[in-house]
Amino acid sequence: MKKQRRKIPLAARKAEQALRIAVANVIEEHRRNGDPLVVWKNGKVVKIPAKRLPRTK
Repeated sequence: MKKQRRKIPLAARKAEQALRIAVANVIEEHRRNGDPLVVWKNGKVVKIPAKRLPRTK
C-alpha cells in the first residue's frame, strides 16, 4: 500500500519560510559582527565562534 502525502497548508509553508529567513539573518549578523552564536545542542548550551558560522547569503 502506498503512503499518501499530506498536503502542507500554505500558512505553514509561509511560516517555515519566514523562520528560515530569520535564522539566516541572525547567523549572518553574528558572523559579520564577530559574535558567537549560542545554541542548544545535545541538552547543553554551546557557543559557536563567529569564524565557524556558515555564510548564509
